[in-house]
Amino acid sequence: MANVSRPRGLSPVGTVTGAAYNEQGQLFAVANDATNTYAIGDIVTYAGGSDTNGIAYVTKMTADTSLPLGVIVGIRPADPGVSLQGTNIDLSKIYLSQSSGLRYIYVITDPNVVYEAQADTYALADVMKAAGGNYTAADSLSQSSPQSSLTLKASTVTALGTSGSLGLPFLVIGFAQRSDNAAGSYAKVNVVLNKQLYKQAAGTA
Repeated sequence: MANVSRPRGLSPVGTVTGAAYNEQGQLFAVANDATNTYAIGDIVTYAGGSDTNGIAYVTKMTADTSLPLGVIVGIRPADPGVSLQGTNIDLSKIYLSQSSGLRYIYVITDPNVVYEAQADTYALADVMKAAGGNYTAADSLSQSSPQSSLTLKASTVTALGTSGSLGLPFLVIGFAQRSDNAAGSYAKVNVVLNKQLYKQAAGTA
């Protein structure tokens, strides 16, 4: 049976340490952004600065050359204040449209987490190689289609230890072991972040 195309960005499935993924995320701020949408499964990178409470700003990652911070796993529906009485809170909206104002998201920042991702196509021979992604700054998000469209880009696959492999954001460690998955178009693979903000010493390239 052919693989089904159902991109979701990056979905956490475990860790490389053998410990269970604890389903925790760190709080970050997203400034009013007229360019990008934000969905669960999207990757974010540090944007510089912080809000008035010292919560660091992040922005959506849309290029392999950026340094990933982590993966969005939650959108805060409302922020604490004097009172939420009378405030219309949409608990069903799990994405941020363009120009959503200052909002807050939860991000997995643990570099040991393993994610499942869909590739445009992927070959068995390309396991344990680095890869880049297919990014869309402004996804067509809706209640019926609220997840990231990020997929792996097979044409970028590079063997480890060769020129360019360190600059790619993903390391493919294997195929998702399911009966509905196989090599080829829309293959689902397991990846870790090949480069990540917390993986390197502060101040290094």
